[in-house]
Amino acid sequence: MNDARPEIGLAQEGTAPAEPPFLRWGAVVWPSFFAAGVATMVFFAIVDPVELAATAWPHIPVSRELGYSLGFFGFWTCTFASSLFSALLLGHFFAPQRRASRRSAIR
Repeated sequence: MNDARPEIGLAQEGTAPAEPPFLRWGAVVWPSFFAAGVATMVFFAIVDPVELAATAWPHIPVSRELGYSLGFFGFWTCTFASSLFSALLLGHFFAPQRRASRRSAIR
């Protein structure tokens, strides 16, 4: 019953846990994708993309599907930037040793 293998994701004592890069990026991409989906639904429940395009760019024909797609990717870009900035401020993209030294410097 005594397993000598170390737990996955645990670093040496005194350092922060090692996280695989896909977990760090997933923690930024997934919430931003979800928030962009919600923002798109709320925005386009009120605004018609064809009328918006006709007002903003009257010389460019924009279909309803293209308007929804551009709106979603625009919202996703904004929410991704916000999530990435938050992750950078929290130190999630620094190396574990560097995060541990930053945390000890703050205390």
